[in-house]
Amino acid sequence: MHDKNIIVNLAIQSLIKEASMAPKPGLVDPLDNGSHSDMDYIMFLNSSIALKTGFMAYYDAGEKHEGSNKELFAKIRLIGMDNEQSMYASTANVNTHKGANFIYGIIIAIIGLKARPSLSEIRFIMMDMTQGLVEAELASLREYKTHGEKVYQEYGYTGIRGQVEAGLPLIFEHTLKIMKKDKDYNTNLKLALLYLIQHNDDSNMLKRGGIEGLNFGKELAAKAYTNLDQHLDYMNEEFKKYYLSPGGSADLLAITIFLDLYNNFIND
Repeated sequence: MHDKNIIVNLAIQSLIKEASMAPKPGLVDPLDNGSHSDMDYIMFLNSSIALKTGFMAYYDAGEKHEGSNKELFAKIRLIGMDNEQSMYASTANVNTHKGANFIYGIIIAIIGLKARPSLSEIRFIMMDMTQGLVEAELASLREYKTHGEKVYQEYGYTGIRGQVEAGLPLIFEHTLKIMKKDKDYNTNLKLALLYLIQHNDDSNMLKRGGIEGLNFGKELAAKAYTNLDQHLDYMNEEFKKYYLSPGGSADLLAITIFLDLYNNFIND
């Protein structure tokens, strides 16, 4: 099987693994819809599969690219807008994977560009590709329209753009290491999600709960517990009370799963 098919299948598998993990605080999973009244588990499965054509196009764009990393970034953003429409068509216009689509586009294109790059190569190229992104798209604005732009204006948080420009430090320096812990796979996933909720300035949490909601979520994730699933169930009930959902952290967890699967594939 051509690498492209394998990589795209791993990407979709990672989205499905993230959606299927339970329990999760405030997030959609097979057990409940968390803090969401407009989406459910089946919608997440449909959305994951709807992104496949765009994922193939990201790989092709990387594989065929001649030019700078920044020029490749411009190409994949155009593909990304089309892929976003595929997502919306599968979800009746509900945003399930907009943030994830952005990061997957970057990573899949880099893998297509370099042919089995190491994780450190992916990170280096991502940082080069997106250098100056926050300055160009947030810091220089005079009008703030989108949610991400408003979060930057109000709190100075750079959101997904800041994450990729910094080379996804929460993932490359932390959650990928958590995935290698000497515990079972599902436990590692849950520990990685807790880490992300505790440390990520999640724009979705800010949108729903303001700075108080974001900090409340971080504090709950940092609390000591004796039983991991009970702790996640407790967090879920608390998040639902206040309509909180760490959607940005869920995207980063899916990317963690993808990079872990990819790393296993190239090192087999």
